[in-house]
Amino acid sequence: MGDRGRKPNKVLRNARGPLSQEVLAEKLNASIYRATGQVAEISSKVISDYERGWYQWPREPLRSAFCEVLGVRTPEELGFQNPRSGPRPSAPASVDLLALAGTRSASGPVECVRVPGGRSYFGADLSAHYTTANRQGSELFLVEPSEEMLAGLVRPDRRSLVVAVDRDRRSYVADGRRFMDRAGRGIGPQAVSAANVVDDLTLGVIWATTNADSSLLADDGHLERSQAYVTDQESRSVSRGDVEEVPLLNPVAGQWLGSQFCSRHILRNLDQLGEEPLFWTREQRGEEAAAWLLWSHKFDYLRRTSRRFTTLRRGFCIPESEVQASPGYERVLLLLAMALMEGFGIKVELSVEPEHAEVEGFVLAGQAVVANWLGSPGLWCVEASAPASRLVTYRELAGQVSGESSLPQTTPAGRLEALADHLQVPWGWFRRRCTELATVGVDDVCHPRSRLLSTRGLNTAISFVSYIDVLEGEDFARR
Repeated sequence: MGDRGRKPNKVLRNARGPLSQEVLAEKLNASIYRATGQVAEISSKVISDYERGWYQWPREPLRSAFCEVLGVRTPEELGFQNPRSGPRPSAPASVDLLALAGTRSASGPVECVRVPGGRSYFGADLSAHYTTANRQGSELFLVEPSEEMLAGLVRPDRRSLVVAVDRDRRSYVADGRRFMDRAGRGIGPQAVSAANVVDDLTLGVIWATTNADSSLLADDGHLERSQAYVTDQESRSVSRGDVEEVPLLNPVAGQWLGSQFCSRHILRNLDQLGEEPLFWTREQRGEEAAAWLLWSHKFDYLRRTSRRFTTLRRGFCIPESEVQASPGYERVLLLLAMALMEGFGIKVELSVEPEHAEVEGFVLAGQAVVANWLGSPGLWCVEASAPASRLVTYRELAGQVSGESSLPQTTPAGRLEALADHLQVPWGWFRRRCTELATVGVDDVCHPRSRLLSTRGLNTAISFVSYIDVLEGEDFARR
């Protein structure tokens, strides 16, 4: 260490008090021998070097000997400084995800973004890395990632976002892992699409994807170990999933398992149904409907059922009270789920009667197959053939929904516009944003890591709305 970098340790000198350097050295040698049984050779010159600042951090066991002889708990109390441990960096400031939709200034280059929870969602944290967005034309921004940003994005233990802020303080987001993948293959500025502006559409994508992904990743092993019980129950015509028979699952993982079981149950029993079935579903909020957009098995289920029947209907019950209780980004997700149905050629029918929400999920076409996981007392409740008493209930409900549907329109575009009006989602804005995002896809906004999730549903729904005037459902998602 040069003289300019040397700083005398006055704390150590004062702690030595009336002891001479020679006497302190002897006491240190004695302390080390008692602690280790080894003979040390600490001299008065060693003490002098530490006091003059030539050395800052004694090695063990000398460090502990200093503490014992001079009566302190930590070496830092004697003015020693570990050069390998500088001051601890302060934790990044926290901000709510919804705040990114406004015009605001970040508190620093990195913030912890709190993703809200929901009825089943626990909520999650994202690491947001801020950068300046330089517009290139009308559809693209270029950002120059720093070394510090790239080092933060590559960490596998946390989900991250790149937040590019333009001169008007609007925020545009990019999934951290996807951004890092591109930056790792190329040098220089990286592109962020103007379609990734933070609003109710992108907020909904981030909110649902992050929550579902963190929950399913957390219980992936438990879900795998649950498959033995699932396989045993699949051979039964009547089954009620017992939560005690599988490992403890978080709410989202439990719903995923129930949904997977119900999907397989319906597919196994399709042959006993007649034509033009009504599928009754219990999703009333965007959190529940996001399963159609993200869970891989549900996309495959929609494709298989839509190819099996020429005409299908899916009934929803969404009372006004649920609309009023849902934030904008949740209502956008619910509308996207309905767009996905129409994209598969499935006609959406809507009931607003609260009492209809109490009816479990079923498929009706002559006979009825019961398959319920949402709101079920267990993981699932299925029956290959509903008893006569419930069959009457299902037929009455089907007749009411078909005859009094709040969606009398004859085209997918007309029905979705009416649904948007019911959900208080501006139809013109929704179509424009879907058109913008369809050109780049949602994966650069937020990409799931779980093997059980996929963005196929989200991208299909968004693309269908974008091309809704060109293609009907049977020509679109069924292919």
